[in-house]
Amino acid sequence: MRKTLVLIHRYAGLVLGLFLLVSGLTGSVIVFSKAIDSYLNPQLLVVTPQPNRVALDAVLLQARQLVPDQKPATMYLPRKPGDTVEVIFQPGNTRVYVDPHNGEVLGSRHPNDSLTGFLIDLHVHLLYGKTGETVQGWVGLSAVVLSLLGIVLWWPKAGKWRQALSIKWSAGAYRVWFDVHRVLGAIVAAFIVLTALTGSALALFDKLTEPLLIAATGKGARQPAPKSSPGRTDRAPLDTMLASASAIFPDAEITRITLPAKPDAAVGVRMRLPGEIHQFGRSFVWFDQYDGRVLRVDNALTANLAVKIQSWLFPLHTGVYGGLPTRWLQVLVGLSLSLLCVSGGWLWIKRSLSRTRANAQRVTAAGAHGTR
Repeated sequence: MRKTLVLIHRYAGLVLGLFLLVSGLTGSVIVFSKAIDSYLNPQLLVVTPQPNRVALDAVLLQARQLVPDQKPATMYLPRKPGDTVEVIFQPGNTRVYVDPHNGEVLGSRHPNDSLTGFLIDLHVHLLYGKTGETVQGWVGLSAVVLSLLGIVLWWPKAGKWRQALSIKWSAGAYRVWFDVHRVLGAIVAAFIVLTALTGSALALFDKLTEPLLIAATGKGARQPAPKSSPGRTDRAPLDTMLASASAIFPDAEITRITLPAKPDAAVGVRMRLPGEIHQFGRSFVWFDQYDGRVLRVDNALTANLAVKIQSWLFPLHTGVYGGLPTRWLQVLVGLSLSLLCVSGGWLWIKRSLSRTRANAQRVTAAGAHGTR
């Protein structure tokens, strides 16, 4: 049985190794993607803080002039002084950046035009859209099984814990790397399982996570957005809607605005209430896009269990649940996963070369014996 488990662990690791290596390295970088992107592209993401801001409708109007052939879908609002407004247009996924204080358009780009955007797309979608995201989801679940299998193979016999957690640095390279692979895997296995499991839950949310939540709790985490009443041409001001949302949740931070793509679509104001674990919040106030009346209020703190579970997935995956220390921990987990992939691959190569040499020596010896 142990030989079978070793073979499964070895060859499953070889099959998944490249995917996990990419996930570990990219994940380690994008934990701090916002800070890195702001440093590399200050002309788009950093402005001088000012006391006043222009109306959001003016910001949207200026952004639309730069991308007239696409529709605005989402507005990311400044989270701190010096941040810009980011307007996402579809179907091209173009980002337009606007100074919130004077309405000046600072520029536009596709996410993959930036280093962090490219790495995020590689990490989440393998640069292949929804299909790549689905592949990543199943790779993550396979990584969970691979990690648990590794723990089973590592688990020491009674009284041999010290030996199981030690590395023989004085031994040869193969033994040292074997011990590093074994001990490192045992130390970080729980964190890898948590990261892979939450990442898969996000990537396979519609296919797997939501059905499981419904089966387990009786209700899902998602419900369709309410509808506006079409038939009018005038639109309610966005700032008026934000003021209404702030009146409903006075202590909340407004993080994003979902803009209507259809005549009957609603405007969604996304907010983070005090006590919410999700870094962008999972609370919403929905408005009729024409008359600005409130259509529905979604409070994540009083929502059903499925919503509360969903709210934890992204923070756990990105490491924001404990602040800066857990974000750095997530970086180390990603680098550890990468090292496990490299060391596992190196061990397999060395083992294969050793066996090839041994077989060649046996053939040579047999040939020499036959000529006597």
